[in-house]
Amino acid sequence: MKIFARPKSLTEAVAPIITLNYLIGLRAFEYPRGQPRPILSLIYLLFLYCLYYSGSMYLDEKYYSNVKLLKLEHFLYSLEYIIVYLIFVKLLLGWWYTKRFEACYRKIFKIDETLRQLGSAVNYDKIYFIIIGVMVIWFAFSFSTCILMFIIIRAQTDVYRTIGATVVYLYSLTVSFTTIFEFYIIVKCLQMRFELINQLLYERSAVLSAKEIKLGFFEMKDYAKIMDVEQRKSLLPMKILSQCCRQVQSGKNVFLSEKQNSVKSLIQSHFPSHFQKQFQGELGDRNRFQRHNSIMTECQKRKYLLQIIKQVHLELCRVSKTICIIFGIQTACEMGIIIIFFTGSLYNLYIRYIVRRYKITNILTQQTAITIMLSIYDILKITFLSRVCKHAADKGNKTIEFIYSIYGCSTTSGVQEEIQQFGIQILLNPVRFSVYGISLDNHVLTMMLKFVTTYLVIMIQVSNSLESNKTN
Repeated sequence: MKIFARPKSLTEAVAPIITLNYLIGLRAFEYPRGQPRPILSLIYLLFLYCLYYSGSMYLDEKYYSNVKLLKLEHFLYSLEYIIVYLIFVKLLLGWWYTKRFEACYRKIFKIDETLRQLGSAVNYDKIYFIIIGVMVIWFAFSFSTCILMFIIIRAQTDVYRTIGATVVYLYSLTVSFTTIFEFYIIVKCLQMRFELINQLLYERSAVLSAKEIKLGFFEMKDYAKIMDVEQRKSLLPMKILSQCCRQVQSGKNVFLSEKQNSVKSLIQSHFPSHFQKQFQGELGDRNRFQRHNSIMTECQKRKYLLQIIKQVHLELCRVSKTICIIFGIQTACEMGIIIIFFTGSLYNLYIRYIVRRYKITNILTQQTAITIMLSIYDILKITFLSRVCKHAADKGNKTIEFIYSIYGCSTTSGVQEEIQQFGIQILLNPVRFSVYGISLDNHVLTMMLKFVTTYLVIMIQVSNSLESNKTN
């Protein structure tokens, strides 16, 4: 597949992010295609992590042994070892949930086929170009960050250790980015499917309403069937009936009232009054029966459409719950890492620029620049993830509002029953994205900032007491 070619399926659309997962060991790769290799993938994962772990531990020890730190800073920098262990947790969970992850993609593909059969086109271009655009921006950001890291570390150690530290940092950054971005892409796919469902309900309701306007008219073939039935019942002589049929067939594209008037005039000119009443009564019954059948056909279409959309909506809800399980621990770990990073970064800025415990140099300025860049990156990462989860949940839960507004006025018992069942289904299975009870919505960033503020105040107070005891 060419880079800028239009994807024909969901597999082609998400191929770049899947390939990146294979490279860093997050997923069990397939070789050849269609044959998973879980054992080889686990060996590859452990090999990559051993290189990352050994390089991270060795380089951190060499780097921080030459840096003068405060008492609390020793504890703060020791928290980086937690990040090293959490990387292993992310890699192992990614490998473990590979089958369930692929099952989610297969289920989304089946949902796309169902929506396509209902007349709703699924656009894969949007997802594909979002993936390409974000990955290009991320590569540019990571490249610039690694250059700054190389310059800072090179001033304190040799070139080989500098390259090793840069590669270790880049691998950690890539794992964190891929985990959150993959979660974002799947939620974005679900949001687009919920939007298609709502659009499909609106479009189909307009089509059915347009058809209902024509329910008061007879088609010519339906009227011919009525005349044939009357002929078989011998209610009219064959000669006069043939005259009626010829006159009706000569007037195509006329309304029912005109047809009835022409038949009535023929009847009045050839038959007594009791035959006229009998024919008119039976013709009226036939009109009402045909009108009832037309209405019942449209109601059955509505009921069938609601049943299909109800099942599709339920499958999308199940996929949303599954991906919350798959990415739950990884996202929670990432949020914890971001809280630790923000707390440590703000504390370092407080020590260096407010308390001025260290002399401001070029290296210190470069470190501050990297801290600000990573802080903006983390804020954007959590903001975009929480917003897409909020929008997807709103679109999914808003489906019942569309159904009540469009079909709520229907008096058919079957349609009303389907609407009630759909409402109960959404009430019992609402669309919600959360990790360990933390709802991923617009309040996530506010909650994280509250934790950071609380921990920062505690750290400043503890640091002041420790340093005052040291001077005494």
